[in-house]
Amino acid sequence: MSDLLSISGLRTQFETKRGAVKAVDGIDLSIEEGETVGLVGESGSGKSVTALSAMDLVDDPGDVVSGRVSLRRGALAADLADEFDGAVVPYPFELVDAVRELISDLRVGDGIDSASSELRGVATDLADRDDPAELAPELRDAADRLDDGEADSAVADALENAVDDADDGFVYLDEKARDRFERGEDIGSIAVEDGVVDLTDAPEEAMRKVRGSEMGMIFQDPMTSLNPAVTVGEQVAESLRLHQYGERKRDTWLNAIREILPKIGGQEHDDEVMADVVEILTEVGIPEATTRLEEYPHEFSGGMRQRVLIAIALACQPSLLIADEPTTALDVTIQAQILDLIDDLQDEFGMSVLMITHDLGVVAETCDRVAVMYAGEIVEEGPVEEIFADPSHPYTYTLLESIPTEEKDRLTPIEGNVPDLIDMPDGCHFADRCPWAESECREGEIQFQQHGPANVDHRSKCVRESFDKDEYGSEGVASSTDRDIGEPIVELREMRKYYQQEDGILDRFIGEQPSVKAVDGVSFDVHEGETLGLVGESGCGKSTAGRAILHLNPPTDGTVVFAGETLGDLSKSELREKRKDMQMVFQDPMSSLDPRMTVGQTIMEPLKIHGLPESDPDVVTRAAVSTTGVPADAVSVDVADDVDALLESSDGETVVPVDVTVADDDVTVDVEGPLDVTTDVTRENGHITSVHVDVSLSASKRGLRRRRVFDLLEEVGLDESQYGRYPHELSGGQRQRVGIARALAVDPDFIVADEPVSALDVSVQAQIINLLEDLQDEFGLTYLFIAHDLSVVRHISDRVAVMYLGEIVEVATTDELFADPTHPYTNALLSAIPEPDPLASTDDRTILKGDVPSPIDPPSGCHFRTRCPAIIPPDDLDIDQERYREVMFYRQRVASRDIDLEAAREEAAGEAPAARAIADGGNGFAAVLDAQFFDGTLSGRAREAIDESYRHLRDGDWEAAEAVLTDAFESVCERKEPTLDDSDHPAACHRVTDVE
Repeated sequence: MSDLLSISGLRTQFETKRGAVKAVDGIDLSIEEGETVGLVGESGSGKSVTALSAMDLVDDPGDVVSGRVSLRRGALAADLADEFDGAVVPYPFELVDAVRELISDLRVGDGIDSASSELRGVATDLADRDDPAELAPELRDAADRLDDGEADSAVADALENAVDDADDGFVYLDEKARDRFERGEDIGSIAVEDGVVDLTDAPEEAMRKVRGSEMGMIFQDPMTSLNPAVTVGEQVAESLRLHQYGERKRDTWLNAIREILPKIGGQEHDDEVMADVVEILTEVGIPEATTRLEEYPHEFSGGMRQRVLIAIALACQPSLLIADEPTTALDVTIQAQILDLIDDLQDEFGMSVLMITHDLGVVAETCDRVAVMYAGEIVEEGPVEEIFADPSHPYTYTLLESIPTEEKDRLTPIEGNVPDLIDMPDGCHFADRCPWAESECREGEIQFQQHGPANVDHRSKCVRESFDKDEYGSEGVASSTDRDIGEPIVELREMRKYYQQEDGILDRFIGEQPSVKAVDGVSFDVHEGETLGLVGESGCGKSTAGRAILHLNPPTDGTVVFAGETLGDLSKSELREKRKDMQMVFQDPMSSLDPRMTVGQTIMEPLKIHGLPESDPDVVTRAAVSTTGVPADAVSVDVADDVDALLESSDGETVVPVDVTVADDDVTVDVEGPLDVTTDVTRENGHITSVHVDVSLSASKRGLRRRRVFDLLEEVGLDESQYGRYPHELSGGQRQRVGIARALAVDPDFIVADEPVSALDVSVQAQIINLLEDLQDEFGLTYLFIAHDLSVVRHISDRVAVMYLGEIVEVATTDELFADPTHPYTNALLSAIPEPDPLASTDDRTILKGDVPSPIDPPSGCHFRTRCPAIIPPDDLDIDQERYREVMFYRQRVASRDIDLEAAREEAAGEAPAARAIADGGNGFAAVLDAQFFDGTLSGRAREAIDESYRHLRDGDWEAAEAVLTDAFESVCERKEPTLDDSDHPAACHRVTDVE
């Protein structure tokens, strides 16, 4: 199978005041037709810049300084040859490509011995071809210069100039097509069997024809990638208008003004374009696409916005889809939907996919091959099964070891940081972080070596044939810590947090809008010393619950008891004092840190607010004295009562180690910590007879706070040199450490950690998880750990509470929940976790359909029933679960009036399938709705009720249709709300509790 996209020697740099940032530093990568290739690595490794470079979308100050990107598409080559004068190169692509490969080899000193003979061989191949640029003599001259010992770099420069002169266009045609084209035949009459477009040399006008039509891209953030001021339908239509309906205009000021002026009347091809838009939106799983064309991005959920981006990328059915972190910000359930969708669309359209991600589980499930990128280079590449089973580069192995798994008691993060891309080290860029690095790793250019079986193309940029994996992570790896779990420190009872809606100022005086029920009656306990994981999809109320517990946003109703005190009964000053014991690590470290405050100021702020550090009057201070050169009974030490403000206390006592040494009539006193020491020495007859030492605090309040901040920086693994830095000068992991240090500043007992690792690479994520565990063991902390990454939750939590639409639906110990999930929602969450194992089966995966319902008007009974794959049918109804699930989905659409009846009537009038036309009088309306909502056959009472509802809908009577469906299909799950019991593993589901 031929390569669709080929990237060779690509180098992209960004000019800065400090020098050139080598974001992409000479990579080679190819993607075959129909293949999915994963590009993985830490943030800053160059993955996204590689994709943008391939599509010629790198903005200033960035520039593609060298390398080639080519796309093999015969029809595209013919179109561009017809549209652009001088586009066709009069030489075969393979010949020019072979010479460029030789130039690249000469520059790095590879294959020099055979270079001259290969150049002469290419020159011989040109003997029977047209050679308008007289390239053959240049090749023979270069071979002679190499044989004469001339410098390889000088010969490479001369060859590059010769090829650039010969390669004057950017379109390559196969030999037959090129011969006919050069004889003057019209390109439209020539069948181009094989054509290649050099995207690096293509002008911007040509690239605009390529982008969207042949190369589509799903950008990283669906909210910022969509225009909030343009309807979804028009954003999808734009690509179709440009590439399929000939509405692409030249870049002129006049056309730019026309674009921004209000349109008078409709646009050309409106009906055809919108019909295509509806088709592609339906294809990507957006229900009732016809009625949603005029909606704006903010009216769509996160998963639906991502589907819109996919629709835009696929509108013109490109041959290559570049998916840049398409699921990073999504819940595991929505992620599973999107990955399933991309897989289905790839099978349908036969396209290739470049999957850019740092989630190795996603790569394992979706990719055929994987390329691992580090510091601008590809360091390992091969089949996904081979890479995961036998990683041959240390970086790949350490990345895989950073992933939380059930078997690991402690994660092994990659030490250090990605090197400065301006001044990268010689040799292997990973050497400074590699546990197996040797001296030869830091010398010269590291070449690829083949690994694995002879018939497998598995290459790695590592000088080692192998490395001892048993050595990695063995030091300092603790088995699971058996912490003492105490009595409940936090107790929630029926806690609610509602938000009132106000569309305008009059709403404050004229009636009330329905409340947003963000948290709707939550009850659970958090025990002292434990980590309770709180999981669920975005929008289920996790973060709101965390803030309400701490009374940052006080609950609307219910009680929160912390350490025996009801927080709702406290005054503002009392609550402020209590917050010293309760702190929060916020979700996004970039947006939660003040960009105008340094690290030191940020951590010091809570100390100022609470007047810390301060002494505890109930703590007793004393000295632990050791003496050298003087009797112990001759030394007395007084310790000030307030030294506990800086030093740790235990069991109501602060002990200060004091070492008194007398030598050569000199007295030396050593005291641990930032304390002042005053010494009074008594002498008799010239000899020291007694020593009295006073120990007190050594500095002003500001000095004490500064010292406390330095201690905190050390605790969270940061250096004192970062005290004066600002958030933008730190990496994501360092910013998260600052957030943790700030929370620890006031010495809390309880911390709410809100998605503390959601935006981090797996290696940095492992560092933060280990840090949280270490701090918990050291300071006896209690955590409420909020997350949607269940693999992280499984690793760090003692118990897990599952939340859905403002309610807790299941609580259990971590081991029990993952081994035996009881609630269908929990089961769906767990089954959606991507497995970092290409051989793992996903056949039994539960893919939830639809979005979380609105918290303004949640479904009656069980809130999950609208998406539940195990909803309970009526006892007297004979119907299988899959058909009943489809019936319930159809009922929801009827209840929300979310069916385009007019479109169904038009489709029925145009083409009525005979098999179902009889049921509704022969007009085919029922057949159209059947095809839309049901994949299988209904029978008996179910069939009769559905057909009766169709007849009411055909007449436009929504209420009658809804009544018929309710009477026939109403479930106990919608009549009665399930509740949690007092057992050790409660679940709010009628399938596991007594409905009666």
